[in-house]
Amino acid sequence: MSYKYIKPQTIQEVVSTMQQYPDYHLLAGGTDLLVKMKLGRIESGTFVDISDLNELKQITVHNNTITIGAAVTHSQISSSADIIELAPALAAASASVGSPQIRNRGTVGGNCGNASPAGDTIPALLAYHAVVNVNGPQGVRTIPLNEFFMGPGRTVLKSGEFILSFSFSMQQPGQGSAFEKLGKRKALAISIINIASFISVDADKIITQARIAMGSVAPTPIRITEIESILVGKKFTDKIIIEAAQVAADNIKPIDDVRSEAEYRKKMASILTQRTLENIRTQKFINII
Repeated sequence: MSYKYIKPQTIQEVVSTMQQYPDYHLLAGGTDLLVKMKLGRIESGTFVDISDLNELKQITVHNNTITIGAAVTHSQISSSADIIELAPALAAASASVGSPQIRNRGTVGGNCGNASPAGDTIPALLAYHAVVNVNGPQGVRTIPLNEFFMGPGRTVLKSGEFILSFSFSMQQPGQGSAFEKLGKRKALAISIINIASFISVDADKIITQARIAMGSVAPTPIRITEIESILVGKKFTDKIIIEAAQVAADNIKPIDDVRSEAEYRKKMASILTQRTLENIRTQKFINII
């Protein structure tokens, strides 16, 4: 085994270090990277530690846009007053990740960069229509999150690129969001299925926007556009919530694996869709208009 450890002091140093050492492994929280090492999946390489770069550790709200640095931990997100108020689905998703120890170390950039179909923060960020801000040898570029994943463990990041931050619009009056997760136990569980929903209504409680995202039902976390189409243009009532929940099971293609059977995932997709939408209907921002 041969490892090298480098701790850049600036973003530009990260870029140059990754160019100099093509065998790099980015290290922020390390919760997944260290597991891969213990399992023998990583036996050499250069560890580039970005955990202390201040630019990657900030949560900012500016001009109605929330930006979360890639090295912000799940604990920081779940306890942030701004996120709890303005992006509650993401706060809930971050609070559901692993154990307290993992939440204190694991980062949102790592959760998305690993591109796991079951990543808990990803459906929430998809529901908020987030973009990924990345940096690399060619400079900074912005990628819609729904175009970021290519398959399990695969993203569109080019060699030498890394995640800087995630940006999305904060909730406004008439908007609400919610997150639900099903695991085999209440803590330290990889999701059997997870879901985040975002709804916007007008003064007559007609749904003007709907975004429903799920994880563990496809090779990557996905938006369920068929549910969204059912909801938009309809009054936000119990009836339309039940209709949307029924559509959920018919428009996903989960697999059988060690955590669950496909048919059970389909059943729970309907139940969790209904739960998130019912949750949103009771929220302050929805009822403020």
